[in-house]
Amino acid sequence: MKSQELSSNAAVLSQPAAAPGSKALLIELMKSRAMALLLPSVILFFYFQVMSDGVFISSANASLLLRQTAAVAVVAAGVTVLIIMGEIDLSIGSTAFLAGLVAAECQMSGYGVAASVLAAIGTGVAIGLVQGIVVTRLSVPAFIVTLAGLLLWRGLGLAWTNAAAIGPVDADFANLTEGRMSPLMTFGLIAAVVLLAVWSTYARYRSTKEHGAVSFGSAAAPLGLGVAAAGGLLWFYIGGGGVPNAILWIGAIAVLLDIILTRAKFGRQTFLVGSNSEAAVYAGINVRRTVLIGFVVMGAICGIAGTMLIARVGTSTADSGINLELTAIAAATIGGVSLRGGIGSVRGALLGAFLLATIDNGMSLLGVSSYAQNVVKALILVFAVGLDGYLTRRRSTR
Repeated sequence: MKSQELSSNAAVLSQPAAAPGSKALLIELMKSRAMALLLPSVILFFYFQVMSDGVFISSANASLLLRQTAAVAVVAAGVTVLIIMGEIDLSIGSTAFLAGLVAAECQMSGYGVAASVLAAIGTGVAIGLVQGIVVTRLSVPAFIVTLAGLLLWRGLGLAWTNAAAIGPVDADFANLTEGRMSPLMTFGLIAAVVLLAVWSTYARYRSTKEHGAVSFGSAAAPLGLGVAAAGGLLWFYIGGGGVPNAILWIGAIAVLLDIILTRAKFGRQTFLVGSNSEAAVYAGINVRRTVLIGFVVMGAICGIAGTMLIARVGTSTADSGINLELTAIAAATIGGVSLRGGIGSVRGALLGAFLLATIDNGMSLLGVSSYAQNVVKALILVFAVGLDGYLTRRRSTR
């Protein structure tokens, strides 16, 4: 009798722990930031679609939305790195303006597209290096340094050109964002997206299986996103006259920065510096060097954004990049990047950027004034920061 009880107890112990109930999982999901952003986004999509008589989700409007958001999405992904390490950059718009101005001047001087783009990126890197050195070597807060940069870099550009427009740039330069991908490149990109989704799903499945907590829903999430992205690209190709080149810039920067933050040693150091800089020092991390690299990376991203802004409008104007830093920081914050440092992701920042762009585009289609749009975006930003504080308190009490 006793041996039967022991064997039955052993059988019970050998069974895997019961998974949480579906009700508990649903409640937990509803409390998550992702769902808090996803539900309003879906509601807004359907609202704008109905109120605009089907224009909002048309392929033509979606293509316009993508091209309008490209520079903001790229910069939001870049500033995510700085915010995670507990720093900030308020000079983004001015740096992008000056870098774009350099590219436009190169174009007007007869230089090719590649040389003009490299000149813009080099300008951004130089600015990021200067600001990073002042922050790390002179111990001046990044808020002050980049606030001064916001005034300095735009002032230099305006003094250089006397606030005159520089352009137009060549058609090949404008095609960097405004052009359309060829059919071969489009289907190659679709195949790459599907393969990446399959690989990510398999890697996540193996990881969860090794830890003894296999979750098909969690493992299959990348596959679902990949299929959705591939379907969107195909939809662009069929109904919108082709996939805009702007998506290549967004995808390349997002993938590169995501790999750096999640796979590279620098990414781990970035999160540790943002979470606790003193602990990072004791762990042997060169905090100054990490922060300096972060500002250099941000400068390069601003150079790319400046190139995209010039390609979008065809000329460098005095107001190019104005308020770009505010929009990018708001997008990153809405997407879950904590201003306290140590928390965030590139994917979240992109989600925030497209949410803001969706609101702008949808309200513009409905004839809502820009003043009202600013009110709505301000309320969303406050909601996102409040949600961040709530989720932080929940994590700390567990």
